[in-house]
Amino acid sequence: MKKIMFGNSLMLLGIAIMILAGLELIYIGIMWASFLLIPVGFIMAVIGFFSKDS
Repeated sequence: MKKIMFGNSLMLLGIAIMILAGLELIYIGIMWASFLLIPVGFIMAVIGFFSKDS
């Protein structure tokens, strides 16, 4: 369950960075971080969903 929540948090952080960069509130060059965080968070959430909780 913790991996699912951490993966979802990474995806939400990536989306928030993308929105802030789109609104030009933060440096647009940091957009690469959101493109990295979203797939990593998705993979972690999927792994957490299919792995057995101990």
